[in-house]
Amino acid sequence: MASVVTSLEKRAGIHAFEKFRYINTVNALAGGDITKWNLILAMPYERILTKLLLNKTEAEYQKRYSELASPLTP
Repeated sequence: MASVVTSLEKRAGIHAFEKFRYINTVNALAGGDITKWNLILAMPYERILTKLLLNKTEAEYQKRYSELASPLTP
Protein backbone atom coordinates (compact mmCIF):
# COMPACT_ATOMS: atom_id res chain seq x y z
CA MET A 1 0.00 0.00 0.00
CA ALA A 2 2.31 2.66 -1.20
CA SER A 3 1.37 6.23 -0.51
CA VAL A 4 1.78 9.03 -3.01
CA VAL A 5 5.28 10.46 -2.88
CA THR A 6 5.40 14.22 -2.54
CA SER A 7 7.79 16.41 -4.48
CA LEU A 8 9.55 17.28 -1.22
CA GLU A 9 10.10 13.58 -0.47
CA LYS A 10 11.43 13.07 -3.99
CA ARG A 11 13.88 15.95 -3.61
CA ALA A 12 14.97 14.57 -0.22
CA GLY A 13 15.83 11.22 -1.83
CA ILE A 14 13.10 8.87 -0.67
CA HIS A 15 13.89 6.64 -3.65
CA ALA A 16 16.98 5.44 -1.77
CA PHE A 17 14.70 3.23 0.35
CA GLU A 18 13.39 1.30 -2.68
CA LYS A 19 16.31 -1.13 -2.50
CA PHE A 20 15.03 -2.44 0.85
CA ARG A 21 11.60 -3.35 -0.56
CA TYR A 22 9.38 -5.12 2.00
CA ILE A 23 11.93 -4.67 4.80
CA ASN A 24 10.85 -1.02 4.98
CA THR A 25 7.41 -2.21 6.08
CA VAL A 26 8.76 -4.87 8.43
CA ASN A 27 11.05 -2.32 10.05
CA ALA A 28 8.24 0.21 10.45
CA LEU A 29 5.92 -2.36 12.01
CA ALA A 30 8.71 -3.42 14.38
CA GLY A 31 9.19 0.17 15.47
CA GLY A 32 12.73 0.16 14.08
CA ASP A 33 13.72 -2.70 16.42
CA ILE A 34 15.60 -5.33 14.41
CA THR A 35 15.08 -7.88 17.20
CA LYS A 36 11.33 -7.79 16.42
CA TRP A 37 11.59 -8.42 12.68
CA ASN A 38 11.07 -12.18 13.00
CA LEU A 39 7.97 -11.60 15.14
CA ILE A 40 6.51 -9.42 12.40
CA LEU A 41 7.43 -11.88 9.66
CA ALA A 42 5.75 -14.72 11.58
CA MET A 43 2.43 -12.88 11.94
CA PRO A 44 -0.57 -13.81 9.80
CA TYR A 45 -0.92 -11.76 6.63
CA GLU A 46 -4.41 -10.59 7.61
CA ARG A 47 -3.12 -9.06 10.86
CA ILE A 48 -0.33 -7.23 9.04
CA LEU A 49 -2.72 -5.94 6.38
CA THR A 50 -5.16 -4.73 9.03
CA LYS A 51 -2.38 -2.88 10.85
CA LEU A 52 -1.15 -1.27 7.64
CA LEU A 53 -4.70 -0.14 6.81
CA LEU A 54 -5.05 1.29 10.30
CA ASN A 55 -1.74 3.16 9.97
CA LYS A 56 -2.80 4.55 6.59
CA THR A 57 -6.17 5.71 7.92
CA GLU A 58 -4.52 7.35 10.93
CA ALA A 59 -1.99 9.15 8.72
CA GLU A 60 -4.70 10.41 6.36
CA TYR A 61 -6.77 11.64 9.30
CA GLN A 62 -3.79 13.42 10.90
CA LYS A 63 -2.94 15.10 7.60
CA ARG A 64 -6.52 16.30 7.08
CA TYR A 65 -6.78 17.43 10.71
CA SER A 66 -3.53 19.40 10.46
CA GLU A 67 -4.67 21.04 7.24
CA LEU A 68 -8.00 22.04 8.79
CA ALA A 69 -6.44 23.20 12.06
CA SER A 70 -3.80 25.39 10.44
CA PRO A 71 -4.83 28.95 9.63
CA LEU A 72 -5.67 29.55 6.00
CA THR A 73 -3.18 31.68 4.13
CA PRO A 74 -4.53 34.34 1.75
